[in-house]
Amino acid sequence: MFCNYIIEICGIGIYNRIIVSDYKRIIKDSCLSRIGEDFGYKIVCYEDIEEFRYLYEGEIKKTQDKYLVLIKEDLYLPYDIRCEFNLIKIDYKKLFPRLNAHVLENSYIMDLDLLYIAHENLYNTMDSESETKKFLQKDMFKKENIREYRESLMGEIDGLLKKDDYKSWTDIALIYSKLEYIRYRCSFEETTGDLAYMLQTKFKEFIFRDYSSLSGYSAFNGPVLLNKSLDYIFMNSGKPALIVMDGMSIVDWLIICEFLEGITYEYNSTYAIIPTITSISRQSLLSGKLPIELEKPFSLAHERKLFIQGAMENGYKEGEIKYNRGYDFDIDCFDKCICVIINDIDDLIHSQKQGNPGMYNDVKLLASGGKINELIRKLHSHGFDIYITSDHGHVETKTIGNPRNMGVETETKSKRTLILKDFADYEEIMDEFSMIEYPGYFLPKDFKYLLCEHDKSFGIKGDVVLSHGGIAIEEVIVPFIKIEGVDYE
Repeated sequence: MFCNYIIEICGIGIYNRIIVSDYKRIIKDSCLSRIGEDFGYKIVCYEDIEEFRYLYEGEIKKTQDKYLVLIKEDLYLPYDIRCEFNLIKIDYKKLFPRLNAHVLENSYIMDLDLLYIAHENLYNTMDSESETKKFLQKDMFKKENIREYRESLMGEIDGLLKKDDYKSWTDIALIYSKLEYIRYRCSFEETTGDLAYMLQTKFKEFIFRDYSSLSGYSAFNGPVLLNKSLDYIFMNSGKPALIVMDGMSIVDWLIICEFLEGITYEYNSTYAIIPTITSISRQSLLSGKLPIELEKPFSLAHERKLFIQGAMENGYKEGEIKYNRGYDFDIDCFDKCICVIINDIDDLIHSQKQGNPGMYNDVKLLASGGKINELIRKLHSHGFDIYITSDHGHVETKTIGNPRNMGVETETKSKRTLILKDFADYEEIMDEFSMIEYPGYFLPKDFKYLLCEHDKSFGIKGDVVLSHGGIAIEEVIVPFIKIEGVDYE
């Protein structure tokens, strides 16, 4: 919806050569991809005058191809090039004239689609700072705006389901998470139950069909599978800091973002290792290896050692590497590669008594306390490039009882996974609890992996709990964030 607005303002489809000045980085990559795919424009980022001159003289002038040139910084643009392009400036004042541009530039906006809908439904100006802040906090979330926004998101999901590839599922995961976030933020009475069942069913089909191929994708544009995270980080930073928020789902990240005042970031996502158990997925994250390559894939005992080893293999000395649990640690001048494990969200998951609504409130309280914000600022002030991700997410489930006489089970904290060895009669458990036999992609082959359905977990029958360990969308697709800037004013 907002992308359609951008397409209209920029004259996409009308002009063949367009230069867009977007100093506030409002236009998202997904919109640029659509402009390229649907309208046939070649997208070029103008970052260096001489480099673009070379491209212009050697290619652009000689073809009839359509070009969209994006300028994200205030760079000199030669007169002869200006004359060959239609020039457009994109900023908040132009896009949302009835609101205060300064406030928009310095506020967290959950989704520009929602802002666009709410602005279109606004028939009077609210351009003072106080009015615009009130609009962003309350008026934007009025029921009529939310209903229109939900319909728009549903339409996007329908289109993405037709693609049914790993990239479309990461987009679906974000959209579905926005629907859930809105539901809890606004106490919206309409549930997503039917949508959830349909998506989880199709996602399970995708996992069994294509998940095993994800390890073959390069980390050049971002880690598709979680174990490639370190490859991407080390390729793009000489002084990285990785914050691992144990158990953080995309919804949790959307809540946390509300309180990242003065912090800008680039959102991406990645696939956790299945089953989504901390020991399996986080060890793969911190070692850069798949579980089948690890000596003890079901234990966290060697986690620190594996991270240090992985960093040293990428050129860091042992004295330059720091692994820490919790917020309270010192940074000295020798530190060049840091990993920080934060267990707060996983602790909330396993102690949660109120399901997803309770989790929303608890994560909001956690984020409002400022510790995450302070950690990011501390690392940034010491010159680190900061990445934030999760080892797995979580899902709300109903408990179905506890299986007994299972034979030899590998000890895990998960209530959604059974890892069995030397057990011949597992079919009985599968039938009794309607479990999924998982093929064990990337896992040791001398075990049986049995997973609960997306909305079920073990425990005293009839409870509603949060858990992880299965193949639900909320567990498998997790945020991968790069911090772009911190405002210290």
